[in-house]
Amino acid sequence: MSLKVVVADDDRKIRRELVAFLNDNLMNVVAEAPTGKLAKECVQRLRPDVLFIDIDMPDGDGFTIAKQLRHLFPHLCIVFITVYTDFGSQSYDVEATDYLIKPFDEDRLYKCLKKIEKSLLKDSVNQADTHRLGIKTNKGVELIDQSQIGFISADSKKSTIYLRSSQKKVIQAHEQLKTLEERVSSSHFFRSHRSFLININHVKSIYPSGQTYIVTFEGLQEVAYVSRNLITQLYKRINFHI
Repeated sequence: MSLKVVVADDDRKIRRELVAFLNDNLMNVVAEAPTGKLAKECVQRLRPDVLFIDIDMPDGDGFTIAKQLRHLFPHLCIVFITVYTDFGSQSYDVEATDYLIKPFDEDRLYKCLKKIEKSLLKDSVNQADTHRLGIKTNKGVELIDQSQIGFISADSKKSTIYLRSSQKKVIQAHEQLKTLEERVSSSHFFRSHRSFLININHVKSIYPSGQTYIVTFEGLQEVAYVSRNLITQLYKRINFHI
């Protein structure tokens, strides 16, 4: 399967060289970006598998942009492009898959592709392993499918899990919301409020209500809430631009 790729570099010659190599090796370059702002917009709109981004961009450094995108898209494979060989401690915050030094060497580019393939395969295995979630209840442990969770709400030191398609629509978990947040898939769930953890894949509508926002879900009558200071982040996660 061809991987979707965004290439971000202000040097058109470098972009053309890298894009040509990627296309020749069955990669699907869906966008090119000469600035960091445009790179971020392309990733949010197109949801690529891989981002190649220059560390030195005209409107800011690639590290900052990559960190912002890593927060929004935990499974995005990031490869930095640079003329430097020393990246400093900030590079570890991004968890980049690889670094390419300009000018490019073809053998090094092939090694980069191998690293990308290995990284995405590892993510695929990890996501499969975490597809089911063990929930501590008053009777023991109950296994549920994460994809069927609409949202989870805090209930004192416990939590209430609302399922979309099951005879048992609600599960009382003997775990705090923070603990469950650490165990669910970060690519699907978003902490919208101190008392709510929502599955962004099942959001049906969002509308203001007083000082907060209400979220409705497909297949559920119950609703969740979004704090006003988190609404912009949620809009970005669901690919909505104000």
